[in-house]
Amino acid sequence: MKKVLSSLLAVVVLVGGMYVAINSAPPKPVLTIENKTVEVAQSSYCWNGLLKTQCVDMISPPDLIEHHKITPVVVSPGADVKIKFHRKPLENTLTASIWSSNNEITNAPLNENVLSVPNEKGFYIYSLSAYWKKGSSSYVFVIEVK
Repeated sequence: MKKVLSSLLAVVVLVGGMYVAINSAPPKPVLTIENKTVEVAQSSYCWNGLLKTQCVDMISPPDLIEHHKITPVVVSPGADVKIKFHRKPLENTLTASIWSSNNEITNAPLNENVLSVPNEKGFYIYSLSAYWKKGSSSYVFVIEVK
């Protein structure tokens, strides 16, 4: 009987720990483009976790790309970036922006979690933002159109 109770307690603690770990940070998106996975860096966020609530302000997207030494994914002009989250953001809250070399920001149109990259060759740094019931988060990634 003691072994059964000990095993049950261990399972409850394990499942509880996993729940706390999963819900203590914003969900990270999975980005794919032309059958390649795009590396994404966590940017600024505010999140209400089970044990703590925190807001973290990060450096600018170009600086984050440099800091994490993220290599741009080479893509074709007009290719589509597919954005997926394990936990979907609230409806109509996902937005995308492009950061230019002089830190100007322009909106990037999204169509049902798909982002079309520019037709012009060059490097493009993107910022994604979304909201959930537990908070908001931003992410950055970089591509090179060839």
